[in-house]
This record gives sequence, C-alpha cells and structure tokens, in this order.
Amino acid sequence: MSARTLDVMCFGEVIVDFFPEAQGITIADAERFVRHAGGAPANMATGVARLGRRAGLMTLVGDDDFGRFLRARLSEEGVDISAVGIHPSARTGITFVAVSATGERSFTFYRHPSADQLVDEEHVDPAHIERARVFHWGSSTLSREPCRAATWKALAAARAAGCVISCDPNLRPHLWHDPDEARALIGRGLAMTDVVKLSDDELETVVGTRDPAAGARALRALGPSLVIVTRGASGCIFDGASAGTGELPGERVAVVDTTGAGDGFVAGLLAALAPAFERGVRPADLGAAEVAAACAFANRVAARVVTRFGATAALPRREDL
Repeated sequence: MSARTLDVMCFGEVIVDFFPEAQGITIADAERFVRHAGGAPANMATGVARLGRRAGLMTLVGDDDFGRFLRARLSEEGVDISAVGIHPSARTGITFVAVSATGERSFTFYRHPSADQLVDEEHVDPAHIERARVFHWGSSTLSREPCRAATWKALAAARAAGCVISCDPNLRPHLWHDPDEARALIGRGLAMTDVVKLSDDELETVVGTRDPAAGARALRALGPSLVIVTRGASGCIFDGASAGTGELPGERVAVVDTTGAGDGFVAGLLAALAPAFERGVRPADLGAAEVAAACAFANRVAARVVTRFGATAALPRREDL
C-alpha cells in the first residue's frame, strides 16, 4: 500500500464556471462573463488545500484550453493533479451560473457529455486512492455510465485501502431521469460511506423526509457513522455513532453568492477532522465535542464562501479564520 501522502482524495467533476459580471444579471442579459474553476469535488479539493491540508483530485479534463486552465489553476492552489487525466476527444465541461439579487443560483450546463462524465474504470488507479486518508465522492458520477462503474470501483478501492470515506451527494436533479433511481444508487453508495454531509433541501429525494433530525437518523440507518445536515443560514445538525446528536447555529454574513457554500463546509469539516484521522481515529469514534468543533469551523468556512462571486473566490486560508 502507498504511503498516506494526501489528507483527502476527491473524485468527480471539474468544470469551468462562467458568471455574469454582476449580481442580479440574468444569463440572457449578460454582456460579459467572469471565469472561475468549478465542480464540487474540485472546489472541495481547493478548499482543503487552502486550509493547509493535502488534497488531490481524480477526474478527466478535455485536451483543450479550458482543461489546461483547470489543471494549471488546481496546481497553483496546491492540489495534487497526478490523477487528473486528459480525455483524447471529449471537451472540458462548462457551466453558466446566474446569481439573483438575494444570492441564489441558476445553472445552464454545457456537458454533452464532457470529459469529467467519461471517467471509466480504467482511469481509476487504486494506487492514487491508497495515498489518501480520506476518499471523498459525490452523486453526480453515479448518474450515468461509464463514470457510475468508475465510482463503484473507486469506492471499493477506498474501502480496501482502509480510507475514511466521505460523501457530499451535491444532488443535481437535471442529471437524473428517475428520482427513484437516484435514491437507490445514492443509498447504495452511502452504505459504503463513513461521513456524509447533506443539505436539508436534498433530504426528501435521498431519504424521503424534509425533517433534518429525522433525515439524519434515516441517513445513519443507511450505514454512515457520522451525518451532518446543513441548513443554510440556520447552521447544521449532526448525528454520530459516538457523538450523538447536536445542533450548531450558522454565522450571519451578507450573502453575495451561495455557489460552493456546501463545498466549503465539507472542506472545513474534513480539514478540522484531519488531525484525528491522522491519529487513526475513525468517524464512528469521534466524540460530541470534536464533531461540534469541526462543524463550527466548517460553518465559518461556508460563511466566508458566500461573501463573493464564484465557488472558490472566497474560500479562506487557515490564517484568515
């Protein structure tokens, strides 16, 4: 087995986000756009790296200028890109993101399919996964083949390597033809997962309830030993095998753009828990105080993310918190 040279290996999409130059401008009315790196796993890896921990990303980009931009940007952020391959024919995905006057988002995707959606089993090298203490995944790669089969292979490799497995489903309904299929496949993945973070607006699709406490219990029943349900400005709740249940308030900030808030939360959570994982502590053994402190730190990171345009623009560095 390889040495644990990474705190977190993230698996999944990396794309280019284009935002209108100002809040409240629709895509139809925009004359100019600002380019950002995007994709939840890539945002997560960037957040972990900015918080002083070692992160890698496993995905594909196109053999095009957007792919070169993403690889360069990730590398500049300190993300290990040795598992970021180049697809020979598919293009790098792009997304146009409009932000309303209140900071809420709408998306227009150009991925038909994009390179990140064509990750296959051959691209999943277990040696890359074995380098990480934590393997992190999301549900988008389960929505279609061949990346669905690649996800199952990656999860099996992570379990075999003894990684802590983390998931933020980051549900994108437009990727799924059937919500029941989404629920079944995400549930299968969560049965192999140790830590799951889910936003309250995803609960009904994944576990059939809108109630955060009931949803956390239902998620724990699927297999994870630590569940966190985020509730936007209202903070989060947690439910853990040893930690029990708890609730933390959110931090009040002036919201500009909610893009990437969940990614920032998970980056903060895993960065805060990294020292415990280095000591060999498993998520099932984390106590209430340790989980509450990690969630409070994650809330602080997420609050910073929403204060600027772009998923990664306001991701803080540890010395800024």
